[in-house]
Parts: sequence; C-alpha cells; structure tokens
Amino acid sequence: MSLYKFPGCQSITSMGSAEFNAMQTAETAPKPEAKPKPKPKPKPKSKTLLEKQKKPKVKMHNAGHMAAWREHRERVLGMTSELDTRPPGFQAIRVTGVITLRQIAMQFMERTRKNIQMLVELSKTMRTHGDIIPFRYDRVYTMSSLPYTLKQLDRLDLENRDIGKRIKDVVSGLDTGIEKKSSLVKRRHKARVPPFHMPQTGLAKYKGYNITMPKTDKERWNLLRPTIYLDIFLKGSRPLGRIVVQLYTEAAPVVVLQLVRACICNMHQKIVIKRLFPNLWMDVDLLEHGNSDLSQSLEYDGKIIDHGASAYVLSFSKEYLQGFPKNVSFSMSFKPLSVANGSRIGFGQIIQGSKILDSLQCYGTKNGKLNRSIVFTSCGLL
Repeated sequence: MSLYKFPGCQSITSMGSAEFNAMQTAETAPKPEAKPKPKPKPKPKSKTLLEKQKKPKVKMHNAGHMAAWREHRERVLGMTSELDTRPPGFQAIRVTGVITLRQIAMQFMERTRKNIQMLVELSKTMRTHGDIIPFRYDRVYTMSSLPYTLKQLDRLDLENRDIGKRIKDVVSGLDTGIEKKSSLVKRRHKARVPPFHMPQTGLAKYKGYNITMPKTDKERWNLLRPTIYLDIFLKGSRPLGRIVVQLYTEAAPVVVLQLVRACICNMHQKIVIKRLFPNLWMDVDLLEHGNSDLSQSLEYDGKIIDHGASAYVLSFSKEYLQGFPKNVSFSMSFKPLSVANGSRIGFGQIIQGSKILDSLQCYGTKNGKLNRSIVFTSCGLL
C-alpha cells in the first residue's frame, strides 16, 4: 500500500516550489543524535590560585528593576512620620519645686513656732506640776499688779504722743488775730542785727576809689556778707534739703554780685552740677552769665578765706582771673584743702546744710561722673 503525499506548495512570490519542498523535507527529517563531547579534566589548582580566587559576581537585575528600586528608595527617604515621637516635655519649675518653696518655708516656720510654744507650755507644766492649765488664752493671774500697770502706762504714753502729733498738725480755719510764735521769733531775730566789723585788710586797696560804705550794720551785712540759699533735689526721687552760703564780696566782687543777682531772680535752672568727686569737691557752673565784666580781668583777694582752716568753701581757679569764657565755674569743697591756697580764690562758705552736702558724695564717682541726677529747684537771697 503506497502512502499518499500532499502536493507541494507553490507560491509566486517565494522561491521555486521544488526547492522549497526540498528544504521543508530536510527540516522535517529526523536529525541524527550528536554524541556528547567528553569534558576535559580540570587541572589541579595550586594553593596560591585558591587563595586569590575571587567571589562570584552577582548578576544585577535589569535596568527597569533598578530604576523602580531607586524610585522607591527616594520615596522612603523623603517620608516623614505623622506620629509625635519626641520625648514628653516637663516644666523645670514643677520638677524643682520652686513654686512651693515659699509655702514649704511658711509651713516649716509655723511648725517650728508651734513646737516652741509646746515646749514652753511643757516647761510651765513641769515647773508648776500641772497646777496651771497650759492650753488657755486668758491672762495668767499674778499676785503683783506692777507689771500690768507699767504696761498700761506705756500704752497710754504712746496714745498721748499720737494725739499730740495730730493736734500739732491741726490748722485753725478762724482768724483769731493771734500771731504764731514762730513768726514772732523770726521778727525778733530780724530785729537783732549783730554789729559788723569792717575787714580793714580786705578794703585797704579800695581806699583810693572814695567808696562810700553803708552806715548801718544791716546794710553792711547785705553788701559785704550776702547770704544765699540753694534747695537741692534728687531728680526722680525726693528733695535733699537746703544749704545756706555766706559770700565774701571783697574776695571776688564781680563773681559774688553775679551769683547774688542769679539768686535774687531765682535762676536756679542756670545753676548746674557738672562733676562730683567724693571726699574732694563738687564742680558747679552758672550758665550764660551775660555779664561783660566777667569776661574781663577780675579783682580778687586770695587771703580772705583759708582753704586749710575749714571745709565747705566756694572757690574758683586762678585760670579764670582773666575772665570767664561763657559760664562761671566754681566748686564746693567737702573737706579742708590746704593745697588749694595760692591756686584757688575762695569767695564763700557754707554755714548751714553741711550734712546735706556730705550726703551728696554717695552720688559721685572717682572720675567725677554723677550716678544720679542732682538739680537745684530754688534759690534766693536771705
């Protein structure tokens, strides 16, 4: 029985049918099995080669997997946790117990007071053998009334003092026509004017000028020994008090008259404290004197006041004998300064308020700078 053979495929565009059929039959025909080649025997490796043998390289994934891994890694690195993982905060004040320190101290003091009171009561009980009840608040009975009487007298004395202070401050609203005692004392004091002794040594050089001197003692005191006052105030705090200065006209006539003129016009705002050296002196300026005589050569007498004999002297330097440029600069000393004789001209001395001037020393520094502002609130002629 003969096998049926399919006709060969013919195609116009492809190669010839005979050739195509021959190729197809060749491909479909069974191929003879190839014998496996014998594997070569591995050569024995030396120890040095075994030591130098590298680890096998791991094959990398394809590029797509690497790109996805890198993208995932970037996302993971940029992530932020929504959970608050910070440690819980605490207030140092509560942990240290600063708030309750005052309360603890008060409790400790109260407990100590109660313990002391208890010990006192126990000692009383031990001394009296329990005859006196220790826990009672009425006054302990005593045989003598002297301590209680003395205590009552002290209390009465304090009440009388308070009543006296209140009565002293009371001002009557009615005009009784009776003058106060203080005003009478002032009038009597004004009426008594001590005799004035003319300083012959100081006035000797003025004999050639035919100066007519005042005849009454009061006028002589006002001309040759004028007395001024200055009220001192600690700025932003409180008034410090008043100092009274007696001026010597024959020592520096132009300077003294200018200072008297400023006090009569109450130009306290023009008297300024510039520097203050503790235990030495205080520099004061009279601003913008406006007197042409002060810009010229000055008449002076440096022997009127001895700087080494007393403290609280008003003086100016001999550098200004040719005239003050703009302001009248002078100083007030806190102690006797014998070294100032010959270099400074003394023209006044503080006769009242020396303690007030001493209290100003605490507001100065060794460099003369004021640590508190001190001003003059008033000035005048007495």
